[in-house]
Amino acid sequence: MGAHFLKTPRHSRIRPAFLGAHCVLVVQLIFVFGCVPLRAGGTPGAPSPGAPQAEAKEAIAQAQRYLRENPNWHIDCSNFVLSCYQSPQMKEFFKRQKPGKNLTYYLNRYLTLAKTRRAKAADIQPGDILIFNKTYDLTGDGRIDENDLYTHAGIVESFKDWKVTYLDSSLGRSNPKLRRRSFSFYPKVRKDNERVAMDPATGREILHKETFYAAYAVP
Repeated sequence: MGAHFLKTPRHSRIRPAFLGAHCVLVVQLIFVFGCVPLRAGGTPGAPSPGAPQAEAKEAIAQAQRYLRENPNWHIDCSNFVLSCYQSPQMKEFFKRQKPGKNLTYYLNRYLTLAKTRRAKAADIQPGDILIFNKTYDLTGDGRIDENDLYTHAGIVESFKDWKVTYLDSSLGRSNPKLRRRSFSFYPKVRKDNERVAMDPATGREILHKETFYAAYAVP
């Protein structure tokens, strides 16, 4: 998932939700998405200076190759997206941001500033970047609610009959870390809207479609 935290000074570092007394609880809540906060350490497979950003088809092919050849790759969701797109522009943007937020927050901010958000679900295209909310207890307050924003990201592989299939990675899930996921905007069966998490405060199931926040074309 996307909670890859940029490094903060020691005296002001925000404690990631999985530390301390919340460790076991968060692991239980992660389920299939399982984003785990980390310190920034560079993007795996980062492009060389001056390298062009991959096109949508190239990014999908790269994601498929990673899934096929290295499904247990220990990488969080946002760095997986960056590795597939090999974008110097995204990397440079992240370097300029203040520390303290998770990487999916900055990924969403980058795409929002670029004004590439799809106006409606019908506009989703292969290669789009998906942003999800409420896939786990990001704030560490013992509940999953509207405060748990920008918690996961993935790359659209296909969109047909209102069903989105996407590729993602999650450090918190058991192997394989990289998977092909899907959900429907109009689910007819449970597998098209499976449980992503459960709110520990209420026991309410949080279903896949509910966690979808936005789809963005890549600038």
